[in-house]
Order: sequence, then structure tokens, then C-alpha cells
Amino acid sequence: ETDAKNEEKSAAGSDLHLKHIVEIVFESLPVTIVMSLFTVWALFSDDIRLSATTKSADEGFMVVISIAFFLFLLEMIAGSYYKEGYLMLPNLTPVPGESFKEKMGRLFNIGSFYFWLDFIATASLIFYWIIGDAVQTDDQSSLKSARAGRASRAGARAGRIVRLVRMVKLYKYFKAQSKTEETAAATEVESSEAISNASQSQSTKQVEDPKGDVKLSELAAESHVGAAMSDLTTRRVIVLVLVMLIAIPLMTYSTSDYAPSFGTKLVHRMAKENVTYPGVYNDGLLQAIDNVKSNLNCVKLTVNGEVVVHKKGRLDELRDVEQIMYEFRGERTNSANEIVTIKTEGIFDKRSSSVSTAEFGIYMTIFILFLLVVGTYYFSTDVNRLVIIPIEKMVALVQEISKNPLGVEYKMLGEDDGFLEGMETTLLLQTINKIGGLMRVGFGEAGASVIAKNLGESKDHQLNLMGSGNLIHSIFGFCDVRNFTDTTECLQEEVMLFVNRIAHILHGIVVQCSGSANKNIGDAFLLTWKIDETLQPKEIAFLADQALLAFCKALIELCRYQDFICNFSIAATNRLYKRFPGYKVRIGSGLHVGWAIEGAIGSNMKIDASYLSPHVNMSEYLESSTKAYGVPLLLSEAFFRLLSPHANKYCRQVDRIKRSDAEEPFGLFTYDADLNYDFVEDEKVSDGVSNRALQDPRRKSVAISGSLTIAPAPSSHHSHNSSDHSKTKSKFNKGKSTRDLESQRHEKSGETDKDEKDAQDKKPNVIVPPYVESVWETDMDLVRLRHLVNDGFRSLWKEGMAAYIKGDWQKARDIFHETMRSSNAQDGPSKFLIKVIDEHGGTAPHDWQGYRQDS
Repeated sequence: ETDAKNEEKSAAGSDLHLKHIVEIVFESLPVTIVMSLFTVWALFSDDIRLSATTKSADEGFMVVISIAFFLFLLEMIAGSYYKEGYLMLPNLTPVPGESFKEKMGRLFNIGSFYFWLDFIATASLIFYWIIGDAVQTDDQSSLKSARAGRASRAGARAGRIVRLVRMVKLYKYFKAQSKTEETAAATEVESSEAISNASQSQSTKQVEDPKGDVKLSELAAESHVGAAMSDLTTRRVIVLVLVMLIAIPLMTYSTSDYAPSFGTKLVHRMAKENVTYPGVYNDGLLQAIDNVKSNLNCVKLTVNGEVVVHKKGRLDELRDVEQIMYEFRGERTNSANEIVTIKTEGIFDKRSSSVSTAEFGIYMTIFILFLLVVGTYYFSTDVNRLVIIPIEKMVALVQEISKNPLGVEYKMLGEDDGFLEGMETTLLLQTINKIGGLMRVGFGEAGASVIAKNLGESKDHQLNLMGSGNLIHSIFGFCDVRNFTDTTECLQEEVMLFVNRIAHILHGIVVQCSGSANKNIGDAFLLTWKIDETLQPKEIAFLADQALLAFCKALIELCRYQDFICNFSIAATNRLYKRFPGYKVRIGSGLHVGWAIEGAIGSNMKIDASYLSPHVNMSEYLESSTKAYGVPLLLSEAFFRLLSPHANKYCRQVDRIKRSDAEEPFGLFTYDADLNYDFVEDEKVSDGVSNRALQDPRRKSVAISGSLTIAPAPSSHHSHNSSDHSKTKSKFNKGKSTRDLESQRHEKSGETDKDEKDAQDKKPNVIVPPYVESVWETDMDLVRLRHLVNDGFRSLWKEGMAAYIKGDWQKARDIFHETMRSSNAQDGPSKFLIKVIDEHGGTAPHDWQGYRQDS
């Protein structure tokens, strides 16, 4: 039994292999071209033969058309073998409960639509052999028979015309070849641009090589909806054309030339009435014969077996279809009172009429082809434009989202793409764009694989959220907003504005520095810079520098846009500055590098796309430690080692710790930042503004008096453009009571108030130029941020840190006191380490190993 199954499987495999070979052969370009040429030849050859050649060429035409017949027949047989659904055989198995109509449909379901088209087209060639050149007989047959004959020829032509439908794959081939050439040209341009921009961009666009010949089996698949609609439209147009070709001749009235028939009949009558015939012809018979011979293109006239007109040479040149024969029979009594049968037969030359008919047939065929193409196009163009193409574009958009959810540009398409205002397809596209945009911002970079997996690989149309994660390596940055709990109590519902404004600035900077935002946890933000396995050490250092730059820029811009972030209602502002006089937006940050598991966390009820790793927790630990060390930013030693020399020269080590027995000791580093520096005022001075602008009077007044006073709205605002930053400034009126200021506010025009409100609510556009290593020396914001620490301070600090790690805490304490004095007692790491040393009595513990235990 096992052997029988194996043999059956082997036979099935061989059959599939053979089908594949046959399909490759018959779908190949050479075979398609040959079959298309024979199709065109079969369509026009009969009319060309009759209009442009003589009888001697008929054998050649017959040979070619016979070859076409057998090729078409062979193609039908091959198609029936390898094409699924082409030759459908009736299902003889009874179906329980089926109706009589369903039963008949099951029993007579033989062959597909295109099978019968091919069958009709192939069978129409038999007319060449059977009735193609039949001699036309006299007009004693009815007009109905003539019309039937014309209809049969029209049907034969229609059968050959439908063969052209099979040329669609040739059209598709050349269309695909044209698209391939365009893609190759575009790829070449993109490749050159990618090379020229390699020094400025870390990621390069991957484009598949489209070179190589296109095979019909490899053409871009048409959408199912588009294929079904195109097929239905083509079928209906074909049926319409076939019906028209067959029905029009049946309904067309045509006239005939009765002169040959009348002349032959006159000769017959004269012969019948000539009492001396046979023997002596009277004048009437002679005149009738002469009339037929001279005026009616008669090539042969026979009266009762006697040939009276015979143009043998011309008769031999004429095809049967180019001749028309009239025959009359009658009886008369001769002189012996015997009944004699008189038979008159005339054959006439109608080549000129046959040529005209053939030429008209060529024009008719061309017109029908034009009608078929244009009809198919115009029947389908509106449906394609308004339904099929928009659906295909939406499907393509979903496929792009499934491949690269973060790399899709969500935009609305115009009327040229079929998306008209008010159309359902336009609403669908808008919905897809919104959903895609929400998925991108909701899932982030960590959720890209989750989106792609569920859109592209899910089975049974079900969400698959319980799969395993992916191991990645990344730089992790963790930020936390200071005093967030108290701030939330003060701002209440406006706390969302507060957090989102911070996120707007922070995320915008991170993305421009090649990072991505992953998670927002109320007052905290998790940011990542993925490290691809293919990156070289220099490229990794480039990425690490950008991560450090992003956090430094974030500290600066949060100071610069204090007015934008803290633009709240009067009541919220009053509560905030009453609890925190002189409130400033501050964040603490930590940077670390390591591995993590990327994936979906949760259940089918709710998931979050994030990272699980002790290294993520390490970045959070670094952020939480910034408060103890009095710095806004802490870096792990692992991250510090990734930095380029241009960046790490401005970082200093602030401690060396060990968190647990399972971990190795590691150093803590910081980039010195003075957040009390007035970046707003510094910009105003650089712009030539002499007067010192104070901050929002609602906050300044609270800081001075402890109660809220409202300054009048300024008459104008200052715009700073040196770094594409847009800021709003306000002036402070001293000595004004709340009531006086409110009165002044009401006296201002409504337009001024509206301009002030719009300016304060406008989101700033923070632009970070492409990263270069010299930015640490050339960017004045970075220089000002670390202005409290110079090379001499760093050198002295390095000496003190070396003594601290070595265990010479007395020397270290003296140096740290010196750094405290040089920084006007503002250096947080100096304060912290002096405190640690003092807690241990000024000397290192006896078991000191160069690091501090911190749990």
C-alpha cells in the first residue's frame, strides 16, 4: 500500500512537472508572437487572397491557413491540459436536493467561455475548405438564403476576430517590459542619488535589481477585482460584437444585378420559341446571344448542350467564388410533336464585385477590431478609474504598510487617481491613511514587525499577537519630567497639553537624529536608536553621537521654548507658579546600549509594542540617578565607549558603581549642561535686541509677589529665524494690579488678543542640521550648554576621579572641593562625591575595589 501511494505521488509529481513544461512553452514570448501572427493572418488572409491575388496563389494560402488551423487546434489541446478551468468537464455526480435547472447546469457545464471562443475561431477556418469558394448559383433562391449565406460568412469572420482576444497576453508582455525598463531607469537614478548622499545618510534605500527578461508567468499580478471586472467586460463586448456581426447581415436589405440573369433567361426564351432550333437560329436568338456575349461579361454560355460563348482562358483564371451561374430549363414541342427539354446555362465573371466585397471585408474587419478595442476600453475605463484603480491603490497601500509600516508616506490621492470628493473609495482611502498613521504613531518602531506580521502573514484572517519577539541591539534613552506629580495636580486637564508639548519638541529632535520614539509613560519617554548588525564601528559611533546630540538639543530647546510649553489658562498658571515660583521645565535623562527583545506585550484585549531587557531598565536607572548626581544627563560606560573622540572629549566620568553581584562594575558619565543659561536672551542679543526681555508675566509676577498679576498683551511679538525657530516673547509691566491690567486687556482690540493666542499656541519647528562630527565645537548652543566646564576643569576633575577610584579619598576630596569653588558651588557631581566621602569619614572603606556598591 505504501509503494502504491509513493507511485501515485510520483506520478502526480511527474504530471505537474509536465504541465509546468507545457505551460512554459505555450506561454513563452516566441510562441505568443507566432500564434499572434497566425491569428492576424487568419483574420485577413481570405480577403487579401480575393482582393490582391489570382487563383494560382490559392494553394499557398490554403497551406498557410491549414498550418494555422492545426496550430490553433494544438494550442486548444495544450490549454485544456495545463490550464485550470479551461476545459471544464460536466460533473456526473448527483447532488442531493438539486433542482432540475441546477442538474442541467451541472450536466451541460462543458468548457469555459474562452474555450468556446477558441473552438469557434478554430472551427471558422474550416470554411476555407468547405464553403469558402463555392460557386454562387442563380437568383431563383430566396433572398432569405442569400442573407443566410452572408450571415455564415460574417460568423466565420467573427470567429476569427475573437482569436484576437488571446493576444492580450502579448500586450501584457510588452506593457510589463516597458514598465521594467522604466523601473530600471528609475533604479539607476536612485542608486546614483544614494551613492552621492551616502555621506549624509546612514540608511540607504534598497532597490531590487529589475534587470533581466520578463516572463509572462512573472508578470505583476492583477488584482482579483480588476481581473474579474476586466474579464466580464471583455466577455460582454465580445458577445455584443458577435451578435452584431451575425445579425446585421440578416437584417440588411441588398440589391442584385439582374442583367446577367435577364440576358440568360432571354436567350433561353428565344431558344425555346425558335421553331427551327436546333439547326437554324433566328434573328432573335442570335441577337440575345450577342447581347450576353458583348455586354454582360459572360465567359461561357451553353444552350441545350451547345456552347455558344466560351472564353476559356478567362474562365480558367476565375475562382469559383468569382463566378456566378444562371441556369434555366423549359420544354417545347418540336415539329414532330415531341416534347423537347431546353436547358440554358450561363456563367458570368464577377471578379470585380468579389474584389470590392473583399476590400470591404478588410475595412469591416478593421472597423470591428477598432470597435472591439474601443468598446472594451470605454466600457471598462470609468469602472477602472472610479472603482478598480482606487481599490488597487488602496490594496497596494496596505501591502506597503505590511512591508514597512514606518516607511509609508500617508497622503491623499487626487481626482486623476479616481479619488473624487464624496466617493466611497475616497472615504476608504482617507480611513486607511488615518488608521495607518495611527498605527505608526501608536505602535512605533517596535511595533513595525507586529503590524507587518499581522497584515502580511496572518492566517485565517485572525490577529496573531502571541508570537515570539525579535532580538535586537539598540541604544536606549529614558527621559523623565521633573516634579510631574505636583505639576499634574496644578494643571489638571491641561497636563495633556504640557506633556504633548514636551513630546513634540523631544520626539521631533530624536527623529531628526536617526532615533525613534517608543513609549510614552505619563511623565517618561523611552527612545531608541536601533543598531543594525551590518553597521561598522565608525557608523555605530556616528549613531551614538546622534543619540547624545539629541538629548543635548532637547535640554536646550526645552529651555528655549519655555513660553510655548507653559502656555496655560490663567487658573492653571496661577496654581502652577504659586506652588513652584519661577517654574522651569526640566527633564532627567539616561543613555545606555545593549540587547533587548522587541515585540508585542499584552493580550488580544490590549497590546503594547515595546522592548523587554535589563538594558532598558538600566537606562531608567540612569535617569533616576541624575537627581542624586545633580546632572540632567547620565551615560553608562557601555554607551560612552561607543562615542567618537569628538563627542566623548566633552563627557566626564562622575562615578564607578556596581549594582549587584551579578553585574560587573561600570562607570557613570555625564555631558555637562548648565540649564540656568538663558538661551532665549542669548538669541535676542545675537539678533541685536538691546533690551532684556523677561518671560511670560503671568509666571514672573508669581515668582516675585507670590500672587498672580496679569500683564497686558504685547502689541507685537519677536520672531527668531537664525535656526528656523519661531518664538513668542511678551513684556512685563511692573507695578500694575490685576484689576488695572484686566482693564487694559479689555481695551485692547479682539484682533490683538487673537494674534497673541495664535502665536503662543503655534508649535515650534525645531530643525536639527545633519550630523557632522565638528558640531560639538561649531554649534554655539552646545558650547553655551557646557560653558561652566572648560578643559582645565576637566583635567582637574579627571585627576580627582582617578584618586577616588584608586582609594586616595583625601586627595580626591581636596580636588572635588576645588572643582566646587571653580563652579561657584554649582557642580552636582562634586557635591555628591564629597558627600559620599564624608559619610565614610574621609577615607575609602577597607574593602574598596575601585567602585561603589549601589543597589
